[in-house]
Amino acid sequence: MASIPIPKRYRTIVYIPSRTDGTMLEVCLSIPMSTSSQPQAYTGVVIAHPYGPLGGSYNNNVVGALLQWFETSSLSAPTTLSTKKPKKAGKRNSSGSRKSSLDQDTGAAAINAVSPTSAKSAGGAQAESFACVICAVNFRGCGKSKGKTSWFGEAEREDYQTVIDFLQSGSRTGTSTSHLNSPADAERRDSGTGFSYGGMIASTIPPPLRNPADPTSARLPTTYILISYPAGVAWFLTSGAQGSFNKRAKAILRGEQYQSGDATTAKTGAETATTIESDVGAGTGEESKKSVVEAYFITGAHDQFTSPKTLLNWLKTNAGLNPPNKLTSGSWALTRPDGAIHVDVVEDVDHFWLDREQELVDRLQSWWSNTHSV
Repeated sequence: MASIPIPKRYRTIVYIPSRTDGTMLEVCLSIPMSTSSQPQAYTGVVIAHPYGPLGGSYNNNVVGALLQWFETSSLSAPTTLSTKKPKKAGKRNSSGSRKSSLDQDTGAAAINAVSPTSAKSAGGAQAESFACVICAVNFRGCGKSKGKTSWFGEAEREDYQTVIDFLQSGSRTGTSTSHLNSPADAERRDSGTGFSYGGMIASTIPPPLRNPADPTSARLPTTYILISYPAGVAWFLTSGAQGSFNKRAKAILRGEQYQSGDATTAKTGAETATTIESDVGAGTGEESKKSVVEAYFITGAHDQFTSPKTLLNWLKTNAGLNPPNKLTSGSWALTRPDGAIHVDVVEDVDHFWLDREQELVDRLQSWWSNTHSV
């Protein structure tokens, strides 16, 4: 008798109430199916989309490509965040298009928790393998989510944080059992990724707490993947409130301080300043004071809304990345000296990545492989 193939992924639509006002949010949930008898840990991924009033929803070519990449790639990383500089790469031509469907969407992603298996290199460094639980969210007013797009983007930040809370704790209060049940000794991580408006939202969400119920607990190592970052039109997307978004992103990308009551944990009314610190060695007396944040920016050389020069000026101010005196034509890359911030500029690509989705994920995969190997 022929065996019946077991699907590798299960997708379904769920509805989650936003943590501030109960607005119901439509979320496409993708869960890996495992036949292993071994305990498996998961990495949570939240994918957010471009600006709703201009047609953004989770039915977008970039979100679909990101979703498929997270579903199919075999990702791993060292047990501590790498600040290894990516290997220098030459120019790359487009390798064709990939149009994937989600239900289908745009791209802001957040990865949250980690690792079923581990492997050791010849040098003894340990790497963790990821199985991704993915949520592609429709912000309020988009798709079948209720409500309306907000003027200043604050409601969408809360929507994004709501989905992270859902993955991390299974509730709006942060007190119930996690949906990402990891082995007790698993090293957990987070990643915030976004396309266009979704990337702007993701970049203002600080690394999640290791223990959501304890505001004093350390924060998870976090990778931000930000695609076609809309620095040049943030004033429009936030109705002039871009200053508060830039301030939050700067605090995260520079590993500075931010207010703990700011769309990261359940609001307590206390605005206590907290430094973004690593939880590596937590509970062993070996806690690190090093920033836990790394970020990958990728943009088209012909982005209609944010030129490479505008993006680099924004990164100089908010991420400490010093641009060259003269920008070269074609595809090129730039990395902050500590390796924590990297930007790729891709020749002949505009804001939308139509028919260039495959090159986008190829470059993302290349960066990940070069910076997260052991």
